[in-house]
Amino acid sequence: MRAVMGLALAALLVAGCGEPGPRELALDRDACAHCHMIVSDARFGGELVTRHGRVLVFDDAGCLATFVREDPEQAARAHSLWVVDFLEPGALLPADSAVFLETDRLRTPMSFQLLAARPGPSADSLAEALGAARRTWAQVLERAGSGS
Repeated sequence: MRAVMGLALAALLVAGCGEPGPRELALDRDACAHCHMIVSDARFGGELVTRHGRVLVFDDAGCLATFVREDPEQAARAHSLWVVDFLEPGALLPADSAVFLETDRLRTPMSFQLLAARPGPSADSLAEALGAARRTWAQVLERAGSGS
């Protein structure tokens, strides 16, 4: 019995020491770390997770990109960057593997006009329906640094 309890305790300790990762956005409670607006639309947003597991929340992928460009020290402490999947509200994707759609046909929280989605046929269909230009995370970061 003691061996079983010891194994259970060890499993709990190991689970608590996992890789830092994103958390669910708390709509209408979380404030954006960049613009300080309350996160209120489940289709948009992002997170910066530090190596120590601290989560900074953003209400728009553009706010996340601008924050990363404007605060290189904070960005250097990032373990991972995440964006909300527009097609699956609330679900987070690694920013560097998402496809970003830039369109003026849909308003985003801070008017960056960027939607993030998991690459594939659904994102392709959405891009076509919105007449959106496809962007990579590197292109989004470059745009954030250009002031446009």
